[in-house]
Amino acid sequence: MATDKHKYPSVHCGLVRAAVRLLEDENQPAAERFQAGEIELLVSEAAAPDRTGDRQQGMGRHYYCAVTPDGVPVEPADFPGVFSNGIGRPAPSPLTMLEAEYRMALALERAGRFAPAMLSLARAAHMIEDICCPPHSTGLTYFSRYGKQHRRYEAQAAALFWGGEYSDADFITAAEQWAAPAKGLVPYALYTDLVPDLSEAKGFLHRGGFVTICNQLAASSAADLPSVLGGDDAVRESSIRRQLAAAVANTAALFAAFHRDAADPELPVWLERTPYWLYSFGAQKNLFDDPLYLDFDEDGAVTLHTLEGAALSVGRFGKVQLTDPQPGLTTAFRFGCEPLLTLFPEGDQSRPVACSGSRLFTANRRFMRGLRHTVQTSFALIPE
Repeated sequence: MATDKHKYPSVHCGLVRAAVRLLEDENQPAAERFQAGEIELLVSEAAAPDRTGDRQQGMGRHYYCAVTPDGVPVEPADFPGVFSNGIGRPAPSPLTMLEAEYRMALALERAGRFAPAMLSLARAAHMIEDICCPPHSTGLTYFSRYGKQHRRYEAQAAALFWGGEYSDADFITAAEQWAAPAKGLVPYALYTDLVPDLSEAKGFLHRGGFVTICNQLAASSAADLPSVLGGDDAVRESSIRRQLAAAVANTAALFAAFHRDAADPELPVWLERTPYWLYSFGAQKNLFDDPLYLDFDEDGAVTLHTLEGAALSVGRFGKVQLTDPQPGLTTAFRFGCEPLLTLFPEGDQSRPVACSGSRLFTANRRFMRGLRHTVQTSFALIPE
């Protein structure tokens, strides 16, 4: 069996096509939303999180581990009830990135920015599909001693998906072929309440339906760990076919849910009113006296603001501006690799996030080259 998946297009690109085809085969109203232009946008972004240098690509991020590599079940953390990523942290993981990208897609759609909405939706689908890949739900990271088995599983999956020898025509053929085994398996009913109304909630324990979906998918995918580690190609092929069907079915369910939620004007996409404080662990205090609140702007940006006027404005590319009420005082912020980490206080804070004068606020104690006289400390967004 070939050990290089890169001789083929990304399976993620084929999975989104197959999911749209499945919606068509099942006569779902959502199929009308995804016409040729939308499909091409989805395909163009479907593999982006795997590309070197992408804001979501990085060590451990694409893993959602229901069992250890030894097959020992992992209980979800009591707080906030999720599995950890490949380095044992609750975020960023496929779940948190899925939640953020899905809400970003809805926000952009609501703002009339339809093309960027499709790009975020494709990234959300990527995270669902990754959980359906057993190496990703069992902690077999590329940088561990199980990297060879991980690559073998994905290489065999690519060869199966694209039919061994790939040509451009196989894109359509593969979509047709892989939609068929997923027919009747789409969990439409499970994909509800994905965006909870947090207007009255305190803290972030009130998570949406993605937690249940991702936890169930991870546990089911992790049951195929023996097929990943074993040497039987036939057993592994059976696992791959089953998991590819699950990935197509769940991607189709995600697209159907997006079609439903995008048409709901009452859905509180960015109407969350949970108060947050930017807390410095190094200084052991809040950086502001007043809480921050999340608002959605019509141009597709997200803003965290205080009642007195200071604001964190998060743009589409993760660039954040903190404007203090004092005239002329502005501090630049950025929030790691996820676009809307402001939504999740447990989100990725593994990179430097703020620099104010001679003070550098980070979530760890890395030394930043090129910056002089920096005082490093840790911070997090703390809900009420």
